[in-house]
Amino acid sequence: MLKKACFLTGDNHLLVAADTPASKKKIIAFALAMMIPVMIWVFSGFMLSLNVLQAGLFWAIITGLVCGTIVFLIEKLIVMANGNRWLNLFRILIGFVVAALGSIAIDEVVFEKDIDISVAKLKKEFVAKAKTDAVADFNKINNLGALEAEITEAETKYDVAEKNAMQEADGSNGTGQAGVGAIARKKEEMSARRKTDLNALLVKRDSFAKAMTSTALSAEKEGKISFNEHALLIRIQALFELVAGNGYMLITYLLFTALLLFFEFLVVILKFTWKKTNYEAKLEMIEEIGRNRMAFLNQQSSPLNDPGNYMPQYEGARNAISKTSTIFN
Repeated sequence: MLKKACFLTGDNHLLVAADTPASKKKIIAFALAMMIPVMIWVFSGFMLSLNVLQAGLFWAIITGLVCGTIVFLIEKLIVMANGNRWLNLFRILIGFVVAALGSIAIDEVVFEKDIDISVAKLKKEFVAKAKTDAVADFNKINNLGALEAEITEAETKYDVAEKNAMQEADGSNGTGQAGVGAIARKKEEMSARRKTDLNALLVKRDSFAKAMTSTALSAEKEGKISFNEHALLIRIQALFELVAGNGYMLITYLLFTALLLFFEFLVVILKFTWKKTNYEAKLEMIEEIGRNRMAFLNQQSSPLNDPGNYMPQYEGARNAISKTSTIFN
């Protein structure tokens, strides 16, 4: 198991195997902590694609594997990275983003049926708005407001003409002579023309009303078709609206999300809270030795700067100079 754990965390198995039990335990713990969010993402990605987004089994498997691989690489980078406070802050931010996205994905799977209810409500509102907008646009294009004003004016004119014709016939107004005379017939003709004009406008309004009803039904049909209940952003919106409108569901959602955030953030938590082991101290010592060695080799007195190490004639000349000379040699 230690060898597999070293593969997951990117550590040298030979060095870890020869180290203390605490060092081995920490490596295994990191590997297990890495696999928790990976498994969550594989499961949530698969279920999200299969049941929520209706992508099909093949694409659900691909999605689960891709999500798991990406999260695994991110978690491995978090475990392997060592650096200053900016890198630590970056690790925290990456961990938080991965945790937040993971919690939303798993929430979409767990609360699928509840979200379906909220999505149905959103669809109803979307279709109703589409009908309202279509009717408003139809009224604006065909200037139905002006038509209604014309109908009102025509009704008033017809009522006046009808009243004048009746009063002329009974002698209560106009010429004051009862009976259907020339003036009465002219007023009846005027009333008939007013009625014809009014009827023409009413027929036009009825025609527009039928066209408007057809437009509204067409907009309703198009709205139902264009609204995708399995769209991810729509379902996320439905999730938050559902949670915001119900106190008990809000508490349940927050508790469940907090649990998922803990699981997703486990690697980062362990990274900053677990004390340094002998293996990590050894790695730092190896790095320190390497730095000191490089610093020594870069010095002026370094063997690398001694030409005698590369040119034998210089070494021979140096030996000749340092050799003690006498009269006998």
